Amino acid sequence: MKIALIGSSSTGKSTLARLLAKELALPLIREQARVVLAEMGKTLKELRANPDDILKFQHAVLEHQIASEIECAESGFVSDRSVFDNLTLYLRHCPVTSPGVEHYRETVLAHYREYPYDILVFLRPGEFPMEADGVRTPEPLYQAQVDGMILAILNLFCVPYFEVAGTPTQRVAAVKEIIEKISPHWLEERSKA
Repeated sequence: MKIALIGSSSTGKSTLARLLAKELALPLIREQARVVLAEMGKTLKELRANPDDILKFQHAVLEHQIASEIECAESGFVSDRSVFDNLTLYLRHCPVTSPGVEHYRETVLAHYREYPYDILVFLRPGEFPMEADGVRTPEPLYQAQVDGMILAILNLFCVPYFEVAGTPTQRVAAVKEIIEKISPHWLEERSKA
């Protein structure tokens, strides 16, 4: 079972990803932007100030996301983000006139065609307070823009997704209900393994 979470900042993706990975005994793919930031040794604010740096960053995040998903594809995973988050944030922060836009988009779509998610969970803003941690952008306008862009991208490319809401416990229960609908007995078989 390949499960990815998508949504703007401060929507509870990391919390839900950790809970689902534990509950379903699946590998957790952490948010790769944080991994790449640590590797690059720069803050997100510093990267966004330089068009070349933000392009390198967004490409590195996508490469890490794809590599992590391929590595875990056979066993399944819960991913804190998806390749569609990567595309959204690339379009939000990089010059759209960049000659690499088409290549980035096609890389995302080609990966998704070969390694589709079994479940893509879209978390919408508004349920949790926004937190500034050096990676999240705690601005309501930014959050709304990213949320709208995600929705547009998913609809444009006809990517199926499920929305869940509520407390973290309610969200876990909702995802388990989705799993039972799309793959009856998977949870039962997983608990026996």
